[in-house]
Amino acid sequence: MKNVPFASLIFRPRVVREVAAERAEIAAVFVNAVNGLFAVAAIFLPMLSLFTTSLVALLTILFGPLAGFTVSSLYSRVEWTVGRRLGGTASLDELYRLFAWSFLPAGCAALLYSLILLTLNEPSPATEFLAAIPSLFLLCCAFRNYCANVIVTHQFTRARGSASIVLTLALFLVLIAGGVGFLSLLFRYGTGESLKSIFTLQ
Repeated sequence: MKNVPFASLIFRPRVVREVAAERAEIAAVFVNAVNGLFAVAAIFLPMLSLFTTSLVALLTILFGPLAGFTVSSLYSRVEWTVGRRLGGTASLDELYRLFAWSFLPAGCAALLYSLILLTLNEPSPATEFLAAIPSLFLLCCAFRNYCANVIVTHQFTRARGSASIVLTLALFLVLIAGGVGFLSLLFRYGTGESLKSIFTLQ
């Protein structure tokens, strides 16, 4: 099993597909955990002025891998369900692996943007936009790789593959919105007060 340059995971969808097929499933689980860790770190790092470094690190370690497992598992299953309804041939395991390796650059992109913002002193909106360009580029490449490989793995035409991707994304967003709505109800009716007291510095 040869080593693959990280740049190939950004610019070559075929290499992403080969890596996903050749690497063990536990590797995909690990990569999804790292993706979640990077994404959550990108969210919490700007909060260093509000919370202690140790608390931010603790929250990142606790919720990062969990977020990675949850999003990757849910999105892959939605993709598999929609794809099967449209006549796709990809297995759930194949889609899970593709999600992991395709979006590794996206996790790095989120962390990169957050780190760049930390180095800037009260940046203007224009500066923030310019700082986001490298991360947006990596994110677009990751999404392009995933979409291209899903179409190939499902053995779809481009039109049917595009329909599958759009329907999957829409259904996934609906599920996320429902989950967020449920959590907001918990906070609204008092459950959130105890949670907020845990994470808020007095």
